[in-house]
Amino acid sequence: MAKPSKTPVQTGPLHKGDIFISADSWDGPRFHLTSCGINDFRSSPPPHAMFMDAMETGRCWEFVLSGTIYYRLGTERYRVETGQALVTSRPDPGWMFRPVKDVPVQTLWIGMKGQQATQMFDFLHLKFGQIQTFPPDSEVVTQAQRLVELAAESPHQSAKFWSEQLFHWLNTWWECAESSHRPRLKGSLEAIAPSRLISYAPHSIKNFAKEMGYSRAYLTQKLSRQWLRSPGVVLREARLNDAAEMLRTTRLNVGEIATKVGYSTAASFSRAFIRKFTQSPRDYRRANR
Repeated sequence: MAKPSKTPVQTGPLHKGDIFISADSWDGPRFHLTSCGINDFRSSPPPHAMFMDAMETGRCWEFVLSGTIYYRLGTERYRVETGQALVTSRPDPGWMFRPVKDVPVQTLWIGMKGQQATQMFDFLHLKFGQIQTFPPDSEVVTQAQRLVELAAESPHQSAKFWSEQLFHWLNTWWECAESSHRPRLKGSLEAIAPSRLISYAPHSIKNFAKEMGYSRAYLTQKLSRQWLRSPGVVLREARLNDAAEMLRTTRLNVGEIATKVGYSTAASFSRAFIRKFTQSPRDYRRANR
């Protein structure tokens, strides 16, 4: 694949806002690009608890195009300024403040998940630090902008296409970090091992609320505002999506998959799976082999 030409950072990007990648279900080795975007913040939203960000684990690279954001980890608070990237695993234990005192902020971000992408991401995170510095016209920034443009202009590309794009960008990030980084927070936060914010265990939302120091009702209300759906609905969808991936990519039988994603019986799992995918787990496996 040809390398994109170097262009200056755009002050007026073609697209602003969050873009979520929806690709085919190709199940080969894959660098899974999930989302990207260029966001503008012109008022001071309340502090954002990053540990509430996702049911799914993932990774995010967020580069500050203009202004300053703040990242709080425990009792420490760090500035992430223009020309710096904040490298985080999701869910992340920190808090995000952006912007402060109504100073406009523009950030460019790339989100990803999956074993291939997260292993490389975690290596770059630990090697070069959680806050990394890059020239605004560096190749890693211009390629990230191009990824956002591609996602906005051609959202229906294949999984293989997006995997190739993300693989190329990750390698460019590595090259740029080797040549120009000035790391901050190096080694202060190790990459989080893959785990969900809420587990598949029975009564997990109640148990999670207790661990957080909230009542179940309060946490359910808080997560519902964050996810725009009830935690139970989000958890059920996550269970079934994981089951579908296992049906495509493993030889586990239906009963084993049902147990792994938190169903008490294969029959209850099959009923839920048919409601979501309109075919039985066995038919789904045959159709996606």
